[in-house]
Amino acid sequence: MHGQEPRPPVPAPGRARTPKDDDARIVERLQRSLLPSILEVKGLTTAAEYLPAARHHNVGGDWYDVFEPTAATVTWVIGDVAGHGFGEAVVMAQLRNALRAYALHTSDPADILHRLDRFVSAYLPNETTATACVLVLERSSGVVRYSVAGHPPPLLLAERGGVLLAEWLDEAKGLPLGVRETDLRPVGEFRLVPGDTLVLYTDGLIEKPGDDIEDGMEQLRRAAQLLSAEPPETVCRQLMRLPGDAYAGDDRALLVSRIS
Repeated sequence: MHGQEPRPPVPAPGRARTPKDDDARIVERLQRSLLPSILEVKGLTTAAEYLPAARHHNVGGDWYDVFEPTAATVTWVIGDVAGHGFGEAVVMAQLRNALRAYALHTSDPADILHRLDRFVSAYLPNETTATACVLVLERSSGVVRYSVAGHPPPLLLAERGGVLLAEWLDEAKGLPLGVRETDLRPVGEFRLVPGDTLVLYTDGLIEKPGDDIEDGMEQLRRAAQLLSAEPPETVCRQLMRLPGDAYAGDDRALLVSRIS
């Protein structure tokens, strides 16, 4: 994986390490082990970064994934379980693994999320709040179908007719996971060609207290458009800096994937 890995908490100088410090290190290592360490999928160049909230124990509920359920398809996922602790990291792992299993049975992103809705309602605590976005590419046609469960929309960087586009994929908005499991989820569709880039992210990259989230989204869109000619690793590294060091109140996860 290209990107910055969270570091374990370091006790203050002169203070002996406590059992609480050891617990935090164990939990942090557990979460890192749940994120993909190598993002290698044929036909893609992908970079990802995860930056934990500085005010917490380096764990949280953000996750990303890219994998091949079959030789004919590629699936991208970005998700966020509200919170920054061990419980949220465990829920994140459950959702990630369940989603991977469902993707083996269907290539319909709305169906995948519908199954995840039922999983959340049946097996997770009532207070669980989680969002996710699933995109599925059909390799033979280049068509991507996607569905969004309460998550910020993905961003597509593409050149069409000599014009560089940076467009939100916002035609498949739905409620967060588990809110109404009987609802049919919307599906959007678009086509990818070589050179196109997908930018998937969590709300820690666009949200600041007191600021309009639309402003954060526009800042991300413009920055990504300016960086679109750069390698995914550079795009990822630069976009992660957008909120600045002054605010680190939420986890940030980012996945940048280019079709080759």
